[in-house]
Amino acid sequence: MYNYKNGESFSLIKIVDNFFDEETFKNIRNYVSTKVTFETSFFEKDAGDHGEKSYGMRSSLSNHPELMDTILRQSEKKFRIKIKKINGSSGVDMRNLKYFIAHTDPFDHNIMIMLVGPEANTNGTVFYSDLNNTIDTHVGFRENRAIMFPSDLIHSAHASNNPSLVRITSTVFIEEYEEV
Repeated sequence: MYNYKNGESFSLIKIVDNFFDEETFKNIRNYVSTKVTFETSFFEKDAGDHGEKSYGMRSSLSNHPELMDTILRQSEKKFRIKIKKINGSSGVDMRNLKYFIAHTDPFDHNIMIMLVGPEANTNGTVFYSDLNNTIDTHVGFRENRAIMFPSDLIHSAHASNNPSLVRITSTVFIEEYEEV
């Protein structure tokens, strides 16, 4: 768990390695690699001056009820929370990592689970200390790693100069939860 200072507020970024047990993770990794159909995902607002309109491919978690249930149950267990409501835009993503696209999300918290991809610092997630895009904290990519953080922290997928790099993650956008 890492402490993160964001302006006047104090928030937490929680990191859990080995999020799923080995057999469950093997099944999830196989499922998202072979059974999930992804659709192009578009930015809701202007993503900057790079001219891209989409950031990658997404499949809604609601299209995969068993996967969603497994992810939610494990999230509650590992982060010691009770999830009361998630946003329907929660999903499984195959990301375009060409650009750093700093943003916040309009939810309470995000849980991002790293599912498929090479272990590397250059395809993880970064957090910024301010709107000037000053990177403050970097969480490298590691399969079966999950991070939970307040959605209002400025964050981005880490850009990569490797055009063939592919990573698959799942993101749960939590609208309401309580600690247990």
